[in-house]
Amino acid sequence: DDENDGVVSFREIAKREKGSVYVTQMETNFDFSKIVYRTSANEGKVFDVVRNGGQNNNNNNNNMASSSSSASLKHERAVTDTHFPVPNELTTILSCSHDNTVKEWDARTNNINCVARVRIPNHILGKNGSVETCSIGGANETILAVSCGEKILFYDRRMIRQGGGEVIKQFEDAHSEIVTKLRFHPENRHILHTSSVDGLTCTFNLFNEIDDENSLVSIGTANAAINEFGFLSGARTSSNSKNILWALTGIEEIHLFDCDANGTTCGVEIGRVKNAREKAREAAKEAKMMNERKISSKSLSKKGLKDLIENGVDYVINVIDGGIANNHKYYACCGTINGTVGLFPIAYDQNGMKSGTSTQPLTLLAPEYVLPNDSSSGGDGHNDIVRCLVASSSSTVGASDGQKVHLYTGGEDSLVCAWTTTKERIETDANNTNNNNNSFGGGALRNSPSSSFRSGRESPY
Repeated sequence: DDENDGVVSFREIAKREKGSVYVTQMETNFDFSKIVYRTSANEGKVFDVVRNGGQNNNNNNNNMASSSSSASLKHERAVTDTHFPVPNELTTILSCSHDNTVKEWDARTNNINCVARVRIPNHILGKNGSVETCSIGGANETILAVSCGEKILFYDRRMIRQGGGEVIKQFEDAHSEIVTKLRFHPENRHILHTSSVDGLTCTFNLFNEIDDENSLVSIGTANAAINEFGFLSGARTSSNSKNILWALTGIEEIHLFDCDANGTTCGVEIGRVKNAREKAREAAKEAKMMNERKISSKSLSKKGLKDLIENGVDYVINVIDGGIANNHKYYACCGTINGTVGLFPIAYDQNGMKSGTSTQPLTLLAPEYVLPNDSSSGGDGHNDIVRCLVASSSSTVGASDGQKVHLYTGGEDSLVCAWTTTKERIETDANNTNNNNNSFGGGALRNSPSSSFRSGRESPY
């Protein structure tokens, strides 16, 4: 039937916001039991992901569902960041806002409590300063890092919980323009990663001291404003350590950096997808040619492909790790203005491979999974731009059931939608078959040319 035929099965509209509210960010906790999302209505929302028995059911893809209720994280002005900052604190949520406050929330009950808050003082904010992102980390999870324009402020989380809240350190020279994201590494908790409009991503080791010069480990250069970044599993160790950092720039380039702070090549760029949107458009057209005889008329993938091909990919959302079910392959998630999303494998560009350089050109292959919009799937799915996407397998623990991966998306249509992949993906012939070993993911670092160490600050301007 349609549900079992499709590459991705629509499960449910998990949440529907009232009015013209955008869903602009979405994050999961580290066991994928809760999701928090940010809206354009000056608040965040959190809800439970409920596994119905937790067992794989071959006759029903709907073995994960969302709780009917959601709780709000209120701010007075636009919320700029919200996420689960601590791996072993599954119910701790952190949020910050243009009201210049950072709040810590306890999500153990539906009545979420704000357990700590700090307001950035005006003399630190300055005339044009604003709070854009925040994170908690450190060896004992006691450091709160907050961005304020191009500065990074550090607080003692314990003192904030006791009603205090003085800045203990400031980084004023790490970046020259607005800091867009701060995240402590999900495994090495004393390692802080940052990104900025100045096109740099920095790595700091805060184990012994908090100092913008002595704590600096490495700098990666993207040569354009970095809007977003995240972590991916690499293949340098037998475990799936998250030692790859992906970064998405404002000119829609995807950069992959080594982020292993214990290695000698931390900060080195190992791959780059130039003009990812155009590469996704070309890959979607290739998928049509390769699949015309292979996809049934009822398949959701064919319906979704029609929108990707005829209307074209319009934007890049993020990059996700496909998890165990997909051999930790990396996917660029790209969408259309009509709400269709394609998951495009990232692979080496064989036509542009270079020797003697650490950075290799990457490309996008034909989409292996397609999340169709509502008009392509009979009324299910999004009908406007999709702003965010999370996948169960990209969490630390992973929540894939057998060969399934659970996805959640949020968009400008006020919807949060839930999806489940099936075992069947879009089958591709010569192009993807020949490039299968070149897919950039679990084995990428093993196959990359020898890297030369690069350090020091480079300005893209």
